[in-house]
Amino acid sequence: MLRKFAIVLFSLTLVFTFGACGGREETDTEGTKAVVEESAPGIVPGEMVLIPEGEFILGTDDKEHPTAYYSDRKMALPAFYIDKYEVTNMEFMDFSIEENYAGEGAKEGKDWRLFMTAETANHPVVFVTYNDAVTYCKSKGKRLPTEFEWEKAARGTEGFRYPWGEEWDANRTNTYESGFEKQVAIGKFNDVSPYGVHDMMGNVQEWTSSEYKPYKGGKRDTNAAPGMKVVRGLSPNYRGRLGSIFERTAYLPNALFNFGFRCAKDATSGEGAGAQNAR
Repeated sequence: MLRKFAIVLFSLTLVFTFGACGGREETDTEGTKAVVEESAPGIVPGEMVLIPEGEFILGTDDKEHPTAYYSDRKMALPAFYIDKYEVTNMEFMDFSIEENYAGEGAKEGKDWRLFMTAETANHPVVFVTYNDAVTYCKSKGKRLPTEFEWEKAARGTEGFRYPWGEEWDANRTNTYESGFEKQVAIGKFNDVSPYGVHDMMGNVQEWTSSEYKPYKGGKRDTNAAPGMKVVRGLSPNYRGRLGSIFERTAYLPNALFNFGFRCAKDATSGEGAGAQNAR
């Protein structure tokens, strides 16, 4: 795996050039000890999980919460597939070489390649724009999930506050409480939803395809601008204990931060009807 990574990384430097000369830009992982991390046994990057058709609980009925959904909180969705894990650096680099795709941040010299080392091959790709994520998913015959699909996949049908239930557990996810202060390899934590989808509470925040709009009966965010896309999940920059899986925020599509993504795709009606309910 790491030998392949080194070969591909060298190839990538021949295909693309960084926007600025000189030393490597500082990142939030500067000064941390390099530890070679392999994916845990059984992890298959790009593997998808079938989420069955049916209702789930959206948002919260706490009217003081900024993401409150005040009326008719249950939402029905058709069946769909979603990636079991976040897209990794290795996956995005393979795609970049195959498609000759540099990424929107390359013009600024500030994109996903700055966070790519042999130790982070299996970490979620970050510093990709919304369009970068859309382009990647499309190349795989997939798409970005809507924020509603993302939430159902993360909390199941019981309306859990966290993917694993109602009680906070700092050992189950990579948020501020974990102490890592950076993203880690996919599947490292037992941050698993009722449907078996990993790392939705923490590790990195994720792009969705949804435009940011207030929920039905909810408060309008005066800071929201037209065209903003919903970003879901938390990261090591946020205190998970104070958050929840239904938190939502939004950014302009060209934002370059520690955002990653996972892909989704439609399921046939037969696949959806035959799927098992959430555990």
